[in-house]
Amino acid sequence: MPSRRAVALIVVLWVAVTGYVAYRDVWPVLFAAGPPPVAIDLADEAAQNVPTRWTITWNGKPAGKLTTSLKYLDADDTFRFTNEFRNVRVELLGATVVVPELRNVTRITRAGDLREQSADGKLELLLNNAPIASATAKVAGTVENGQLVAACEITSPFGNVSKALDPVPVPRGQPLNPLQPVNRVTNVRPGRRWVVSESDPLGEAVAAFVRAQAAQYGLKVPEEKREPLLAEVLTDPQTIDWRGHESPCCVIEYRRGPDVAARTHLRTADGKVLRQEAFNKGETLRIERDE
Repeated sequence: MPSRRAVALIVVLWVAVTGYVAYRDVWPVLFAAGPPPVAIDLADEAAQNVPTRWTITWNGKPAGKLTTSLKYLDADDTFRFTNEFRNVRVELLGATVVVPELRNVTRITRAGDLREQSADGKLELLLNNAPIASATAKVAGTVENGQLVAACEITSPFGNVSKALDPVPVPRGQPLNPLQPVNRVTNVRPGRRWVVSESDPLGEAVAAFVRAQAAQYGLKVPEEKREPLLAEVLTDPQTIDWRGHESPCCVIEYRRGPDVAARTHLRTADGKVLRQEAFNKGETLRIERDE
């Protein structure tokens, strides 16, 4: 049996890296305060029936690929939104973290209420380009009586972990916000503002597990509480260089206090999302549409 310290280290590394690389699935799962003035048309997204491919950069350097898709499930009239990451690579704490594959799935109702959430993938840790550790993990949960009931499974050379996570309350509302890397965003009007409060039930369940593991060794992992974001559609369009072409875009800017936390660039001609950016502690994560 591996030591509890080794197991805890694997768990902490996995959660920290996948959360950090993707800022909790690239963009946080968000819920608008009240009816969102900017909407994602689920039926329109599902009707596209073609995955959207993106390139990820980290501080201006290539950092991986992302494919997104939305599928309508006729059996229960729900929608399944899938993010698939490939070969995500970042520098972290003096080492190189490689995520060869990471799949995040969110299933929601037509009204936008969360039904299921899952994440599974593989993690590799390199030091001086030499592999020193690897692990696979899966976290999956379903909503029961207003709470996300989830479990995690982790396998590694140091041992395995299989554990139910503490239930987490799930607010009602559309968990696919314009900050998510979707195909198109509609009803965008310059000057509109609204408040966005973050809610990540799956991430919160895993974070509680990590804190419990760390506490066994006298380590305290602080709870991360973020203030709501203020979203605003900027008055003036901005022209960006997208795949060698000048593309006029509407810009949704998300602020937390005085700081810009994220931006979404929508092509003015058709509302398609061309670029997403997130900023955190001096780091810049960008995903840009490939086609």
